[in-house]
Amino acid sequence: MSTEKRSLTRHGRDRKAELLHHAEQLFAERGYEDTRMVDIAAAAGVAKGLVYWYFENKEKLFDEIVVDMSHRLRRAQGRAIAGIDDPLERLYVGTAASVRFIAGNYRLYGIISDQARGDRRRRETRARTQRVQADEATALLAEGQRRGVVRPGDPATFAHVNAGVVYSYVMLYAESRTSDGRHELDIEDVAHGAASYVVRAVAASEEAAEAVLAKHAPGTVTSA
Repeated sequence: MSTEKRSLTRHGRDRKAELLHHAEQLFAERGYEDTRMVDIAAAAGVAKGLVYWYFENKEKLFDEIVVDMSHRLRRAQGRAIAGIDDPLERLYVGTAASVRFIAGNYRLYGIISDQARGDRRRRETRARTQRVQADEATALLAEGQRRGVVRPGDPATFAHVNAGVVYSYVMLYAESRTSDGRHELDIEDVAHGAASYVVRAVAASEEAAEAVLAKHAPGTVTSA
């Protein structure tokens, strides 16, 4: 039976998520080419056949990682903004959460980008996940415009530019890594720096931006 057609129990979904977790760690540590299905099985402490029961092959497993990372990012954003009503505040807090999550997984994101460049189908899978994120950001910015806290303009363009700011700040953090594995920059400074930049760029007024920063920004990096 094709793995895509299997209906999993809750235990099965948990086991599949556990295998994805181990696979993500190994891909991040070793890269795509040097990670084998048997390595994933060994890391999870299961038989290789069980990995193949959930994932037809390494290519399909990696495709699911691309989708899984998107879901995990969106959950991180959702947890961060829970209970916040103001769209500009949600934008700030969600941006900071995005930087933290992507920076915490930037090696795996780099491998995903490398694989997407060389594989059209994988590039399309990644593009679909990015469209979902872009649509959610666009909707948030449009809501902010309706409520008068985001300046006029195309919200889809704002969302695209904001995504670029997030990745720029993530790279700023990644490139601060020293030879002993530490970072010269503090992730919280970088996360709040990106969020401050984004909010100042799209806020309907300086006063609206500063009100959000006064509430959420402890200290920032002001440029990428």
